Amino acid sequence: MNTVFPFEKVWFGVDLDELRPIDATYGGEPFDLLPTINKKYLDGNFNYLSNQTVKEIDEKVPDYVDKPFKPTIETDIFKVDAKWKKRIDAIQNSLPSHLVLPDSLVKFMTAPIAHDLVPSCTACYFDLPDKAKSFTWLGEKGYIFHFYRDQQDCLFWYYYIRETGESCILASAIPFEQEGIENELDDEVIQQEVFYTAENFEEFIYRTWIENILWFNIEEGEDSDPHTQQLCKEYVNHYKQLKK
Repeated sequence: MNTVFPFEKVWFGVDLDELRPIDATYGGEPFDLLPTINKKYLDGNFNYLSNQTVKEIDEKVPDYVDKPFKPTIETDIFKVDAKWKKRIDAIQNSLPSHLVLPDSLVKFMTAPIAHDLVPSCTACYFDLPDKAKSFTWLGEKGYIFHFYRDQQDCLFWYYYIRETGESCILASAIPFEQEGIENELDDEVIQQEVFYTAENFEEFIYRTWIENILWFNIEEGEDSDPHTQQLCKEYVNHYKQLKK
């Protein structure tokens, strides 16, 4: 299988002060500058999600701030919600039968309690369309649907899967689910406006989670539980080493 995708590799992250200054809502970071994510955190269980850390952030951030995250009293954060299960099933049914969504994506997206444990300093939130749409630009033949979006729709994050089964996470300001949007697009626009932003769903969730926690730690002075603190330290050390 051809795992090379025709999209520029760019991670769209938030400002991390002197570690990674960004003078905008999001900034593009080349892949070769990103910290490597230890594979043990990408085992499909999302065990790093911390209710305690989200509770501390929630308590310190004023209530007038839009917070699409919140702590929970539930012990099973992956309790399946019927409405979200219906939505992910609709997307799966819109794909050819030989293309199956990864278990990690289904597990996470059907559990809104887990969504609430991914803080966002830009008020991003998890969302799903009614179905996947076809993607046929740049010689590609596949399907695409968003699962995460900026509050003001200035950026969407998409799961993209080819007819042949290879998949990745894309980021773009293009609202692919908008009716008739395909008539406004061509290869040149796609090449300029669509970016390969993560190898897979789990990698995207981890990096989004930890970078937003770091943002709150830096900007608001929140503390994290010891395990989360250690993960943040590992991430920060990478950027410190780059500056040496």
